[in-house]
Amino acid sequence: MRLVYRCFAIILFLVLIPSVAPRAAEEKYEPSWESIDQRPIPAWFNEAKFGIFVVWGPYSVPAYVDKGYSEWYRWRLEDKNSDTWKFHERNYGADFAYEDFAPLFKAEMWDPDFWADLFVESGARYVVTTANYHDGFCLYPSAHDATTRTDKWNSTEVGPMRDLLGELNAAGRKRGLRMGIYYSLYEWFHPLWIEDRDRYALEKFHPQFKEVVCGYKPDIIFLDGDWDMGHERWRSEELAAWLYNESPVRDHVVVNDRWGQVRNMHGDYYSSEYGGGNYPPTHPWEENRGIGHSYGYNRNETIYDYDSEADLIRMLSKICGNGGNFLLDVGPTADGRIPVIMQERLLQIGAWLRKNGDAIYGSRASPFWPRRFAWGACTRKPGRIFVHLHERPGDEVELPGLLNEVTGANFLADEKAAPLQVTAGARGVSIGLPSHLPDDAVSVIALTIVGEPEVDMTLRPRKDGSLMLRACEARVHGPSPVYEHQGKKDQIGYWGDPEDSVSWAFRIDRPGVFEVHLTYSCAKGCAGSAFDLLCGEWSAEGATRETGSWSDYRTDHLGEIEFDEAGTFDLEFKPRSEPQWKSIGLGSILLEPKG
Repeated sequence: MRLVYRCFAIILFLVLIPSVAPRAAEEKYEPSWESIDQRPIPAWFNEAKFGIFVVWGPYSVPAYVDKGYSEWYRWRLEDKNSDTWKFHERNYGADFAYEDFAPLFKAEMWDPDFWADLFVESGARYVVTTANYHDGFCLYPSAHDATTRTDKWNSTEVGPMRDLLGELNAAGRKRGLRMGIYYSLYEWFHPLWIEDRDRYALEKFHPQFKEVVCGYKPDIIFLDGDWDMGHERWRSEELAAWLYNESPVRDHVVVNDRWGQVRNMHGDYYSSEYGGGNYPPTHPWEENRGIGHSYGYNRNETIYDYDSEADLIRMLSKICGNGGNFLLDVGPTADGRIPVIMQERLLQIGAWLRKNGDAIYGSRASPFWPRRFAWGACTRKPGRIFVHLHERPGDEVELPGLLNEVTGANFLADEKAAPLQVTAGARGVSIGLPSHLPDDAVSVIALTIVGEPEVDMTLRPRKDGSLMLRACEARVHGPSPVYEHQGKKDQIGYWGDPEDSVSWAFRIDRPGVFEVHLTYSCAKGCAGSAFDLLCGEWSAEGATRETGSWSDYRTDHLGEIEFDEAGTFDLEFKPRSEPQWKSIGLGSILLEPKG
């Protein structure tokens, strides 16, 4: 049987390669990032918005980790003091090798058609399935799957005895889904990886990557396991040039940024892992995460570890508001079932998308970006702005700075209801809200406008002349500050780099002297972080004091600022490197007229 599958894989590879031989007219990308980065991303990716991630393999048998990713089970066994090793020794024995899980990974309950139907019902438009993980196990017949302990290390020769990747791809494509692969560049315990990494790149990574691409023609490729070598040693540029010039998927494939220490620098799209959906819409990107804390199924997780329906729908809304895609993982069991709670979450998302999908599929980022809204998010399409209400902000929702004429507003989930009242004023547009919103998770208002959205991002005073510069309205300069809005939190946090800053543009209508008040949070051990406020020639300095936690706030008075005339101004909050910067939970800055 082993020989048969080896021959099949090799013949398939050799037969397919000539069919995608390069033609001179199509060789337009050189093996350099400068050239490769010029390739436009295929349009389908930004249209799709929502995908399903499937992480499945021998690690699904023990399906255990004390905290984190259960698919790292093999690696955690190296630490004999770890909770995972103690679990393994107690339940399987110290002599039970990780490879011994493969025969127990049987997928005897697996129905790829049911999975594909479920994914369609979820509203997903694409699927990414684990072709091979860091343990090297392949879900398809590979000619490059041998490890240090066994020469049967794929799902057609041990365990399920089925081409899991091929069967799921066929089921998905039959239903119109875009089908893709997760591919790990490195393999933890492959002999070549251990002995000679440069040979591994050329003799294992390159040929196996070409094998699975030519054999399964993925629409999307999620690379991973890239971090231990730079792209030069992986020789990623020449492989990317092959992919985009010669491969059978050259015209429609999209690939992430994990080519070898080039994340957020090169790739069709950038990948955010459990990142909260906070990437900017300056480059195509995708948030990927599990419904719980793991990608692979973890039997150690309880109901309290899984995100709720509202959590996931709000995450999708927020991600699309920032111009991204959402790749949501399900971790199947070893016998081939998707846990019922995960099925329920997928169906709940699908039910919401059937009513509100117009605000998601094919949408673009919020026209108000980088301004965030504590009440939710916005997306847009030509002639329309979609207002995603995660919570009811009051009797009306304000869209500050919107200059377009508004010709209509209604809830997507209840288009037969009376139109919502829209009021245009000096500060922007306000939409009147009913006492109850139509959806407990996210209620979407479709706002019809004349022309493309035009937004004045300048903040304006309230009726009493004061200015509230809120975290959600700040312009963020640098990668580390992240806007947080959860529970009591409404702040810019995770601020690890003192080189990063935030600023606000605002309008002063009535000149005079203003008191400056800073509201922030500061957890124990983080006090003493010094900072400056800068506005033209005016400046003030301060330092954080403990507030109890990142959810507890205090307000400090930072002096006075005088504006001699009306006009538009910029205020910047800038950390100092000395003494050591320890972050801040920046809530707001209030400019209050004196007297």
